[in-house]
Amino acid sequence: MIFFSVFLRTLGFLSALLIFIIIINLVLNFSNKLEKKQFVMTEGLPTSSNIIANINLNGPIFNNNSNVLGNNLYDYINPSQVKSYLEELKELEIKALIININSPGGSVSATAELEQIIYEFKEHTNTKVYFFTKEILASGGYWVATTADRIFASYGSIIGSIGVSGPSWFYYNIPTSLSSGIFGQTIETKEGIEVFNQNAGEGKDLFNPFRRPRSDEIKHLQKIVDDVYNDFITKVSKNRKIEISNLKNDIGALIYSSNQAKNNFLIDDILNYETLIKLIAKENKFDDYKIYENKVSNSILTNLLVKYENQTDNKYSLENICRNLKININVVIPVYLKEC
Repeated sequence: MIFFSVFLRTLGFLSALLIFIIIINLVLNFSNKLEKKQFVMTEGLPTSSNIIANINLNGPIFNNNSNVLGNNLYDYINPSQVKSYLEELKELEIKALIININSPGGSVSATAELEQIIYEFKEHTNTKVYFFTKEILASGGYWVATTADRIFASYGSIIGSIGVSGPSWFYYNIPTSLSSGIFGQTIETKEGIEVFNQNAGEGKDLFNPFRRPRSDEIKHLQKIVDDVYNDFITKVSKNRKIEISNLKNDIGALIYSSNQAKNNFLIDDILNYETLIKLIAKENKFDDYKIYENKVSNSILTNLLVKYENQTDNKYSLENICRNLKININVVIPVYLKEC
């Protein structure tokens, strides 16, 4: 009886907390709709007609069209949100755009959609687009950055990971028992657990963890990943003027420091944000300018995770949440380096 009493109280508390978070999110979304302007002037000469816009983007790239919880629970890059940013910037008639991004990648479909959104913006406005990162510009993030006129990174940032990875296939060899509880599910097997990875089916039970994958299924999945990878390196080759053979054989899907990325022509230069502003003003011959940025507020989950960031043994640590994203999202390249 004591156990059930404690369990019900705990369940009630967690339910109340979830409802509270949802209510806060709805209020924030409602207030955002009332205040339609997503950009504010942050510096520069108010009367200047030379507008430099800065879009701050953080997290994995994936679609969330329902936006039920939105970025108030976790940071991610939603193509539809970026599209709304660009629609507002069209009205401002900006002269240059900085996409200040920190992303380890994302789903293939969302990455391709975001790429197309930026291309269309450039075509309709003739605006120069500069990609800049202070932290990570990798995989799907770098894929999107190939739309830029120039790519810059600050010292110490991580660039690259030009590759494609499918989800891991976990095979539970001869399961003997299954059990679940409030702390999760456990599986016991006779022959252990095997993991099959595709760096890219047939059958409704594809990824069934209780049977061994067939060789033709592995080849089929590999072909999917290979097709996306060929598209990826073709885009990089075309936009960065790097030979495909060099991308495949020398650069590969490794990550690089900012210095290494510059030496491999993955970025144009290493500089900080303030220097980038001065460079844009000089290149575009702006006598004066003003900067508009999108309003950014840390998500509730981001704030909550700060206290757990260095506690790798905690199941709610940032590292474990990233690991869950890696498993559950069909990523262009896995989320890594504790960056979500």
